[in-house]
Amino acid sequence: MSAGTSLVRWSHDGWRGWLDLRAGVSPGACLAAAATDGGGRRSRHAWTRPFDGPTGRLWLKTYAAPDGVRARRAWRMGAVLRTSGFAAPEGVLVGTRAGAGVLVTRDTGGRPLVDAVAASADRRAKRRLLDVVGAAVARLHAAGFVHGDLVPTNVHVRDGELVFLDHDRTRRGALLAWWGARRNLVQLGRFVVPGVGATDRARVLRAYAAGRGLSRRARHRLARWTIAKTVQRRCAIDAIPPELAARVGFPTLMRSGGPFDPGGGGS
Repeated sequence: MSAGTSLVRWSHDGWRGWLDLRAGVSPGACLAAAATDGGGRRSRHAWTRPFDGPTGRLWLKTYAAPDGVRARRAWRMGAVLRTSGFAAPEGVLVGTRAGAGVLVTRDTGGRPLVDAVAASADRRAKRRLLDVVGAAVARLHAAGFVHGDLVPTNVHVRDGELVFLDHDRTRRGALLAWWGARRNLVQLGRFVVPGVGATDRARVLRAYAAGRGLSRRARHRLARWTIAKTVQRRCAIDAIPPELAARVGFPTLMRSGGPFDPGGGGS
């Protein structure tokens, strides 16, 4: 964790961790921001908020005890991903105290994947973007990484490449990637996304299969598995009766603005 001369150890009021001096922020300022209430987004394990530093927009993520170890995991894995050639948040500060944790990262720029798809100028541009998505996830898995929560909000598009966010559950291992990487396809695909239909989802899977060098038979097997698991997740999370999902079919179940769109617009 000490690679790079700009990284130094810090301690403050019982907190201990690492700081990147290039960001120009102090541990005290980060901890003061972490102690404020309001704003941001809460998830199961953390609270994420924007934080304006002297060199630009930062993101502050706090973990209540006993989940503080996740801050250090995200810090380490972000560094490993960047070293391996992937775009991921760059850590500015990480610290833990009595099981709690804090993580500050630089803003990655770009725009959320869903927004990038919606902003695609035409069908051809959207297809290129979907090809990038499938190929990038394939490259991630080929390098042995499995993202902990590869949902669309944890993927940004910047200058034509994907930026993978939120790495407190991301892991690396050849056996892990071989056995568990497919669940990332379900995480990414189980959401109803405006402008993305069944053929678009098939395009992502084709690009993924090509990136992994899968045979045609293996590609079809992967598609069947992914569709079945995606339907299972939709039914479980959105309380859709499985027999109803089977009756209406996958394209209707996942259609934006359709009767099963959690965002509304269906009838």
